[in-house]
Amino acid sequence: MIDNQTILAKPHGVPLEDHVSNLLEETKKMLAAREFVVRKYRERTRDDLGEAVREGVRWHDEGKKHSKWQSACRLDYEEYMRAKERDPNAKVRGRHLRQVGMRHELWSLELMRAQGVKTALPVRVAVAAHHSKLGHKHRKRWKDFEIFWAEFAREGSAFRTSDPESFERALEHRYKFAGPRSLLQLVDHRASASEEREELPEFKSFNYSFPYSTRRGVQRVIEELWDEPFAILRAPTGAGKTDAALLWAQHQIKDRQIADRLVIAMPTRFTANALSISTAENLSAIGLYHSSAWYQRIKGKASVRQREQCLIDKEQVLARKLETPVTVTTIDHLCICLTGTREDHHATFFNLAHSCVVIDEADFYDDFTQQNIVTLLRALRTLEVPVLLMSATVPESVRDVYSKSGFIISKIFEDKSDYERVRCVVKKHCKAEKPEQIADLLQRALNGEPTIIYANTVRRAQAYYRWFVQQFGKRGEPEKCEDLVIYHSRFTEPHKVDKEAKLVEMLGSDAWAYKDDKRPCGIAILTQIGEISVNISADLMISDMCPLDRLAQRAGRLSRFDKRGDDKRNAIGELFIIEPLATKKTGEPVSYPAPYGTYDKGKREWLPAEAFSKSIELLFDGEYSAKTFVVRVNQLYPSARKIEPLVRINQRALEDCIVLNWLILPAEQVEKINGVEPDDDHTKDWKSRDIPPQVTVYAIQELVESGEFNQYFPNKSKFREFQLRHGLQCYVYEFNHAVEAQIVELMTFQIGEESQEQVFVLRPEFYNSKMGLLIDKELSSKDDEDIITSSSPGII
Repeated sequence: MIDNQTILAKPHGVPLEDHVSNLLEETKKMLAAREFVVRKYRERTRDDLGEAVREGVRWHDEGKKHSKWQSACRLDYEEYMRAKERDPNAKVRGRHLRQVGMRHELWSLELMRAQGVKTALPVRVAVAAHHSKLGHKHRKRWKDFEIFWAEFAREGSAFRTSDPESFERALEHRYKFAGPRSLLQLVDHRASASEEREELPEFKSFNYSFPYSTRRGVQRVIEELWDEPFAILRAPTGAGKTDAALLWAQHQIKDRQIADRLVIAMPTRFTANALSISTAENLSAIGLYHSSAWYQRIKGKASVRQREQCLIDKEQVLARKLETPVTVTTIDHLCICLTGTREDHHATFFNLAHSCVVIDEADFYDDFTQQNIVTLLRALRTLEVPVLLMSATVPESVRDVYSKSGFIISKIFEDKSDYERVRCVVKKHCKAEKPEQIADLLQRALNGEPTIIYANTVRRAQAYYRWFVQQFGKRGEPEKCEDLVIYHSRFTEPHKVDKEAKLVEMLGSDAWAYKDDKRPCGIAILTQIGEISVNISADLMISDMCPLDRLAQRAGRLSRFDKRGDDKRNAIGELFIIEPLATKKTGEPVSYPAPYGTYDKGKREWLPAEAFSKSIELLFDGEYSAKTFVVRVNQLYPSARKIEPLVRINQRALEDCIVLNWLILPAEQVEKINGVEPDDDHTKDWKSRDIPPQVTVYAIQELVESGEFNQYFPNKSKFREFQLRHGLQCYVYEFNHAVEAQIVELMTFQIGEESQEQVFVLRPEFYNSKMGLLIDKELSSKDDEDIITSSSPGII
């Protein structure tokens, strides 16, 4: 037991003196590993970052000395010790602290004032924000501390959206304040985890080893551009762009010393898996946020217990904040951190400022995305962050678009070493709604030819999967379903790991090289998630029509590998194009361009985006090389398009967030839907792309069945792990249908001792590891089980 004279920091008995000492030790480790950060901070602000963090550590919990807080903490500690006598695994409940009615960090500010301590404003802000309460949402907590709120509010409102210089000035000020603010939270979380005897990931440095004896094409071209502040690189799929990007990053970090980490930003969260596992092994450390590649890399390399601990865990949290030496994430994630609408955005922003950034395969058909990238580039230029944009088919017109960021773009650098070789033969096959309408083409896959099928939507992908299962059942070949894999965005992260492993086993480079007696086999049914993320190949591909730059990505999975056990070199793949249809209630067939368009509620049908319609016109039957795709994409986007009013309004909303939210978190930015906050890709006025907002639902069946389900989480970090592992996104209109149809049910989770979160969890029959999320009541896994098990026992 702790004696009555000891000042406590935590209800599980950690003395405040020890806690502060632990934070100082973590600060020492952090600063030693972040020499570049300390140097850049001094160069930009003329302040000592280490001293600011140490001062924040000294005062952050000083308010816990208040007698009222200590009395409540000691009662919780005594209750905890009694509970441990009954159960060694007992958790701190903290009910007295929940009822104490005071915020210790605000009392810390009061003690600093009362003692006449002259600390810099960024330090006081760091103390005030270290529990994420410096925001309008928590305004009522400040009623007895108006003097501090007024000071922070006055500072935070220093800039006006009408002032053209406010954008850059707000970014500069935010950088100065975000340093002590985010790093105090980092060392506080690490010290607290250490005190609870949790294992901590080490601070690691970027280190890359080029895995080949010589550099080829694009890896030589990279040397021509790597001193540019912003460069655009065009190179065919399969040309080695990943290693070229890593060479570029190594130059920025080791040679130029203008960054200390690499961020690779992909078009969407479901394609944020660009680094193959073999490439990742040549890196010191890698964090992937919104991706399953990180899980894939550790799978099989740790014990079951370690795997469970590491699966999402603290490295995933570090990746979210761009704290890992290499982080693969999304363009949306970088844009949302600029908005400053959540506390962790300040950490992500600060770490972004010390990165070099690779933007890989931006969606050129999406004006929302393009203009968000322009604003992102404008911010990166202000923060002096080097940027490389890579694409197989980047159009010349983007030079005009991205020049609005202030970067000077002299040319598009290009690898033409394998430019004119024929890659594939394209054939416009037909217009179709259902798989049975192209049964003649699918017959080749049924007969055993390795095949990749791209569907534009999850619903269409699931329709293909059902059709193949039924056909294998009719043929008396249910065992072939084992090599039938559907992969889309609506699987949980652990199941994505399994999907990718199976796909690579079936159609990866080892299978095509006939390594270890393997042979390519099976049918891969993919959505956009497979355009970039999965390193597989087939000589036969069937794809829904899509914009030509996306089609070029899909075609990059055709005859992809040079080393083949069948001795075929430079094989030419076959690509059959299906123009998707849908049937109206009147029975009339109409074009179905989703998601490449907008939904007209009046007509109750999808209207194609210009890039989709024009791609149909530009696509021709015949042979395609990398050059052919580039020429056609340049024709698709011949010039910078006029910015539509809706797009410009959205871009201004992002700019306004940057100017207004640089210090104090705004009030609730996103309206909750049925009590649930939508996914973190938009604010009240800004969104990352022109699609309906999405809501997260949770698949917990496996947790329930294993007896691991628990509605209590000791802290937000643990709850975030649960969210990342078990969360699935669906559109709001689908979610509303799911609520009405009782596909989901509301559950309340306790987060630590202070807060609760309400989330919607799926009923078990509406998610399974084979099909993923089945949001329609009439398409539950019960129905699929009837379909599948009748022909293939044990598949579900």
